[in-house]
Amino acid sequence: MPTELNNPGKIDSILDGLDGMQRAKAPAFFYTRLKARMDSELESSGGPLVRLLTRPALALALAAIVLIINATAILQMWQSESKTPAAAENTQLVAADYPISTYPVYDENPVEP
Repeated sequence: MPTELNNPGKIDSILDGLDGMQRAKAPAFFYTRLKARMDSELESSGGPLVRLLTRPALALALAAIVLIINATAILQMWQSESKTPAAAENTQLVAADYPISTYPVYDENPVEP
């Protein structure tokens, strides 16, 4: 029993509608105008410096350089802290010279008039 999807007559009528079709054609000078538009957008997008920096190899190299500089700075700070224990001693001396204490807003024993 042919169903609506398997009906050979309906399938043939749909395929017959495709007989007069032709390949789609682009308008004249379409590719020339498209290339010119793409070139103008590329020029206005930041110039050669931006295009150079967006290359993956250069971007990864710059990221690696930044990470190496950060790691070097952190290691130097870590080594300098371990070599100078006098820094903690100096901090205690400064803290003794300038005491910081809190003053309560309300007295615990209020004076009544």
